[in-house]
Amino acid sequence: MTFKKNVFIATALFTATSAMAGDFSVGAGAVFNESAYKGYNENVSAVPLISYEGEHFYVRQATAGWIVWKDAKNELSLTASWMPLHFDPDDNDDAAMSQLDERKASAMLGGAYYHHESWGSLKFAVGADAMDESGGVAGELSYFRPIRMERLTLTPAVGVFYYDASFNDYYYGVSDQESRRSGLQQYSADESVTPYVGLAAKYQLTKNLYLNASAVYTVLPDEVKNSPMIDRDDSFALMTGLSWTF
Repeated sequence: MTFKKNVFIATALFTATSAMAGDFSVGAGAVFNESAYKGYNENVSAVPLISYEGEHFYVRQATAGWIVWKDAKNELSLTASWMPLHFDPDDNDDAAMSQLDERKASAMLGGAYYHHESWGSLKFAVGADAMDESGGVAGELSYFRPIRMERLTLTPAVGVFYYDASFNDYYYGVSDQESRRSGLQQYSADESVTPYVGLAAKYQLTKNLYLNASAVYTVLPDEVKNSPMIDRDDSFALMTGLSWTF
């Protein structure tokens, strides 16, 4: 298990550029990710790269959306997303952390709104846990601007994620029972706002083949880094891969 939230953002940055480049693309990539949880080292994992843009429906990596309204500058959609953040104590090298309960990944149902201008694009999204793992709510407000050159597209991005207390307490809280079992201090997490910055790059190798890369740096808020499950103040992810556009 690794701290997967930055992986989700890194691959989402890939689709921020690829979704504008063609109707359908598939590929594969590798992600280097630093885990914020104690007992995990940096690791590399494989990820699929998927993007589909239709008139009423899209797939942007881990998010599928049904467009309910769209014009030249705006898009409003209902969304279903996969939140890959999870914790498996059986995979943890820390003796205390291995005594904690499992935290599972979950699906999020919600909506997303995009507004596009010449100076860039704004995104606002919100989703609630549809599988009742955390019972929480997550939101995002971000800005990104594709900078297109002859074969290269760069997309810098900056944003914040909001997570309510139920979400944070499920993934970072330590219950009284877990505390007695593991020796870790009991902890209840509150709501948080998590800032991040990122950069995506897409280079056209041939008519249909693209080289993709994205990097994301996240500053962990106090509600997360004060958890006895966490041993760092920030997190970083780097994704590289190839995609084929049809």
